[in-house]
Amino acid sequence: MGIPLAEALAQVELEVGRTYRCEVKGRVVELRVLPIPPELRPAPLVEDDIMLDPWVELPGPESSAGNVVLSRLDKPDPPDIPDIPQEEEGP
Repeated sequence: MGIPLAEALAQVELEVGRTYRCEVKGRVVELRVLPIPPELRPAPLVEDDIMLDPWVELPGPESSAGNVVLSRLDKPDPPDIPDIPQEEEGP
């Protein structure tokens, strides 16, 4: 199983502005390392944009014991059979 090219390149120390060439399976591969343009870099984190206060209030628990739900496995109720009026029945 081959490893993806991005994973292989992540393991190599590449320098910006350099061009690398190598031969792979009888073909020459060229790799140019370019700087990341400023418009593609992530925006700096502005601490004023971080919302620390909750925007919704959730109700607290009503008791310290919590809710207890008891369940048991049983057969389901049979489906309701609809009443079909006589005039709608077929011949």
